[in-house]
Amino acid sequence: MRFDATLFYRVGDPYPWETLFDEMHRTVELADELGFTGLWLAERHFAWDGWYRSGSNPLLLGADRARYSDRPRFGQCGLIAPDWHPIRLAEDIATFDRMTRGRVDIGVAPGIDSRACGNFHPTGDRRDPDLDRALYNENVEILLKALTREAWSHEGRFHTFPAPGWAEANPMAHDPRFHDENGEVVKLRIEPGPHRKPRPPMWSMASRWRRPNGTRGWGSAPCASTSRWAASGRTGKPTPPPARPMAGSSPSARTSPSCARSISRRPTRRRSGPRVERLTGWASGNVYRMREVLALDEELDDGDMALGAFDFNMKHDLIIVGSPETAVRKIERPRDELGRRHIALFLNAPGLGFDRVQAGLRLFAERAMPRFAD
Repeated sequence: MRFDATLFYRVGDPYPWETLFDEMHRTVELADELGFTGLWLAERHFAWDGWYRSGSNPLLLGADRARYSDRPRFGQCGLIAPDWHPIRLAEDIATFDRMTRGRVDIGVAPGIDSRACGNFHPTGDRRDPDLDRALYNENVEILLKALTREAWSHEGRFHTFPAPGWAEANPMAHDPRFHDENGEVVKLRIEPGPHRKPRPPMWSMASRWRRPNGTRGWGSAPCASTSRWAASGRTGKPTPPPARPMAGSSPSARTSPSCARSISRRPTRRRSGPRVERLTGWASGNVYRMREVLALDEELDDGDMALGAFDFNMKHDLIIVGSPETAVRKIERPRDELGRRHIALFLNAPGLGFDRVQAGLRLFAERAMPRFAD
């Protein structure tokens, strides 16, 4: 199996950015030492409230973190496509992939925070979901063209590339792949292109269940109950993940979702419960909506909506709290029932210190991961 992790962001705890970046660096080195395959970096803007201060640019941060290791892959959970200029996004991804010689996984998402999205592009305001989805689809379409085609153009609702009406004055610069007979630029190509061909692996980190156009062959990345993943596999249709997606499915099962798991090595409700309650309360103010996308209707009992977040998540196997043996049992179910071969660990339970996070990663890697060695 492939095991990945996020970085540690000290969710909900005000902390100096310099210390956070230093701990991220140390997390990369530790994950490399312990044999984790990849690390996933989030995109979060305007984090003045202290929650999920993961940094605003996972590509820039990932490129810096990659300097401290030669093996782990670096993904994004996810790049908020409506917030980016699509050509610039393609260039940054391709450059990152070249710099690391193919160690990039691309994760894209429509975003979960209108406080951010509407400030980067008015059409990205999620309060108008249809318009936001249209921008997301078009930006992803352009991203795919730019990453995979030698010469490309685009004319859509929000973008036209190349910008019309510009001609090369110097005939020595004319190239029939990119210019018409009058020297006007009619096609584009990014330089450099990605190291991996035709492009790095891509993952849909969407918080809604409709995939963007052209995403056949992508991985999916919801965090939900095992039964909800199974339902997705039975119907062949993506099912709604929550607003906090994590990692992706294995290349051998790209049409069905994989999982992410929040893990605590502390086996008691007293220690873990308040952290889960705090994180869940921040992640969604609407407990009913969040729980309905985490589990199937037939899984939900009459009393589920009245449960605290910790009890609900434990009941539906959405978190792992306990010993390495408990973690193994929890992971065996999606592996055996659904063939899942890729799981990412979410490290950011509020109130955890970095020492505990390091100890938990080491314990999981030494006592649980070997049980899943192929």
